[in-house]
Amino acid sequence: METQREPKSWAMLAIFGPKLRPVDISEKLSIDPDYFHDSDTKDIQNNPLTPHWQINSKLSPESSLNDHLWEILKRLAPVRRELKDVASLHEACFYASVEFSSPETKGIRLEKRVMLLLGELGINLEILPWQAEDYGTFS
Repeated sequence: METQREPKSWAMLAIFGPKLRPVDISEKLSIDPDYFHDSDTKDIQNNPLTPHWQINSKLSPESSLNDHLWEILKRLAPVRRELKDVASLHEACFYASVEFSSPETKGIRLEKRVMLLLGELGINLEILPWQAEDYGTFS
């Protein structure tokens, strides 16, 4: 029997809310975001978007979801108290994109310490599964 591989995955932490000022989050956490927009940003219909600040995992898609989450959490470790304060004022959520389970891939199992730390920090986790494309021949 072949061993199953970890499903491909990726994660990012987003902090957002109507009163959020991305520059304030960057200053409070001493971290530059990978992406942000403020309340002046408009969508395609010219409606204002909710202000948003995010940092992304720097790991490859072959890394486990736990590794992606830990990579971001380690960067935030020196400012965890400040992060907890921010999460009490604004929405904070880890978004994880994960390949659907298949006979070749393992399921998703989050480590207890990850779940405990996310809860302690007041950060939600949303898992967004996606189906890997099968480029083989179809019957």
